[in-house]
Amino acid sequence: MEDMKKFGDSDLMATQKRQGWQRSPTMKEQLDALLRELSNGAMLHKIKGGGILYTRQFFLDSKSLKLSYTGSQRRFRKKSTSWALSSIEEIREGEKDYAKRLDHHDRGKAFCVVFGSNHDVLYLLAPNYDIRDKWVKGMRYALQLNQFLKQKETDKFWICEAFDRADKNADERLDFEEVMTLLKSLNADMDRGYVREMFNAADCRRVKGEKPTLDRGEFVQFYTVLTERPEVEELYVKYAKDVGYMTSSDLQMFLTQDQKETDVTIERCKEIIVVYEPQPEMKKAEKMSLIGFRCFLVSQQQHLFNRSHRRVYQDMTQPMTNYFMNSSHNTYLAEDQLKGPSRVECYISALKRGCRCVELDCWDGNDGEPVIYHGYTLTSKILFLDVIKAVKDYAFVTSPYPVTLSIENHCSIEQQNKMAEFMVEVFGDMLHYYDSLPEVAPSPHELKNKILVKGKKLKITAEQPDADEEVTDEDESADANDNVQQQKKKEKKLKLSKKLSQIVGMTSVHFTNTQEIPSGKGKFTVVSLVEKKISKLLDSEIDAVSRYTRSVLIRTYPDGTRTNSSNYNPVPMWCGGCQVVALNFQTGGEEMQLLHGRFLDNGNSGYVLKPPCLQSDEGFMAVMGTKPCIGKRLIIQVISGFQLPKPKDSKKGEIIDPFLKVEIHGVQRDSQGKKTAVVKNNGFKPVWNERLLFDIEVPELALVRFVVYDSDRYVDDFIGYYVVPVNSIVEGYRHFPLFDKNGDQYEQALVFVHVKVEDLPPQQTH
Repeated sequence: MEDMKKFGDSDLMATQKRQGWQRSPTMKEQLDALLRELSNGAMLHKIKGGGILYTRQFFLDSKSLKLSYTGSQRRFRKKSTSWALSSIEEIREGEKDYAKRLDHHDRGKAFCVVFGSNHDVLYLLAPNYDIRDKWVKGMRYALQLNQFLKQKETDKFWICEAFDRADKNADERLDFEEVMTLLKSLNADMDRGYVREMFNAADCRRVKGEKPTLDRGEFVQFYTVLTERPEVEELYVKYAKDVGYMTSSDLQMFLTQDQKETDVTIERCKEIIVVYEPQPEMKKAEKMSLIGFRCFLVSQQQHLFNRSHRRVYQDMTQPMTNYFMNSSHNTYLAEDQLKGPSRVECYISALKRGCRCVELDCWDGNDGEPVIYHGYTLTSKILFLDVIKAVKDYAFVTSPYPVTLSIENHCSIEQQNKMAEFMVEVFGDMLHYYDSLPEVAPSPHELKNKILVKGKKLKITAEQPDADEEVTDEDESADANDNVQQQKKKEKKLKLSKKLSQIVGMTSVHFTNTQEIPSGKGKFTVVSLVEKKISKLLDSEIDAVSRYTRSVLIRTYPDGTRTNSSNYNPVPMWCGGCQVVALNFQTGGEEMQLLHGRFLDNGNSGYVLKPPCLQSDEGFMAVMGTKPCIGKRLIIQVISGFQLPKPKDSKKGEIIDPFLKVEIHGVQRDSQGKKTAVVKNNGFKPVWNERLLFDIEVPELALVRFVVYDSDRYVDDFIGYYVVPVNSIVEGYRHFPLFDKNGDQYEQALVFVHVKVEDLPPQQTH
């Protein structure tokens, strides 16, 4: 026995080494080794349009977390192009090439690097299958690592900011009362005894006789412990059992059983542990601690919104009539419709938020320069040229799919010519138009990175090929505002310049009725209907409206009586098949929140494919309720909230009493809402643990709106919202963020739920 004790670990390892035995490297060691290999570089081929190959040497820098390449030839090797990993959205195998770029190559050797929300794609071809697989695996690991580091730093930075706000005397330390004041400002009304216990435990450098305080590092540790969440710990213990940690097998079981994920491999679970486990020893042993599990559970990977829907996953090659389009009304206005300012920045903001159709009300300006403003009002004026320059710069920052300029034209022939000249000069090859209109509407894919002008089109005849002519005036202000009706009676016709007509890519036509498709059936045409008119049509002949939208775009816009820039409910228009439902982007509220949620889908590309139920008469019978359909039962267990903010106008020092309301917005018979009980004096970590059940007949058209309120005796105060399409919800234990009334995301606020989705038996016809 003594001999065995003397035979130590080092002797055992030496013996094993002599015998040729080596332990298997851990998953982290394997992945780190792969990163080092990729940092040395490899020759890959860039695939350009037409399948042309350019050989370049690519590197994955494991220190700076950048992807870069240099030229293959000696004279180009000093030139380098690089991308930060934070700009990369996804690594996609060549087998999933939706743009058909790889048709001439072996897809098994290819992969795609998808960049950010603008969805630019770098197509690469490896020399063999093994090298392709190494790059796909290594890049995905690097992206996960980058995301975790970013989240970790964000959380730490936020806590340090809170520390600085509380450190009134700037001595780099907080005493107990300062911490209690800070917690109250963070909406945490916590037991003083419990906080005192945590505070004393965190004060590592306390000197006897001195007042206890926390420095910045101690406060970060204190805050981390204080924000532990029992409801997450309970879930963790279910899988960690008695050993106090989760293995990759435990994590696989959690993802498969509770999160309802498919194709979850042990290897993927090991990668998750490597990325989210903060403790080096646990990571090395391929084990996940409670802290690591908590980090993973709040990550975007595990959010309520299906992560695969964060990219463009729908077929983008169908005619544009088959898509909902993110659209803005009177885009130039920053406030009301009568005397508020017009701003170029409003176009930039709308485009960055994913808007794909912006409106320009064009009028004659001084010095021959056309201007944009709300006619017959006191709103300020901005130059047309300034607007289109901004559109050029920001059109494709968020999405590569086409942007439409909805032109409301009130200009003279001279200034119309100026508009046309400006657009040709500024947009160049971006501007897309036709000599003769297509028989079928083009697809968003065909028109990637193109700008379309929506407006009237002249009928060119052999007798008068170069003549300007009068066309019907499609003036929204006249249709929508009784105050200007009399004045507009004199302006029923507008003279249209040939120059402007020539660059129109989407033709505006006058609406007569739902039975009369505009002449040249199937051509790329759009009608504009004010909300009152489309609402009447939907009430009386919704099936005919839906049929009409299969070949013609319908654009809807707010009534002119909405002088305060309020909005109408967009959901009934979408349910009727209307594609271009334009809202006032400057006004936050329920309507814009629903638009936000609708277009989260399909990678926030601004285009969402209409569901099959809107694409045929038979499908639409399910929408009408005249045909049995298979609906969904949505069971939501509202568990808890985390760091819910106060209403911006709340009284100083007041702790909120939060409750959560869940609403379904879809076809009329699916509309419903339920709410939890109120949790008194706890916005920091409120726990509800309430089950809400919703039966939804047409889930393809339904949105779920979550709203957190602060309960009040008179009027409940809005705190934040989250809207998600029913078909983008994933099952299991999920978090979702909150947005303020202007659509900006709160940094730390989360709501924790468990979701289960069941099929309903076919419903009886109505």
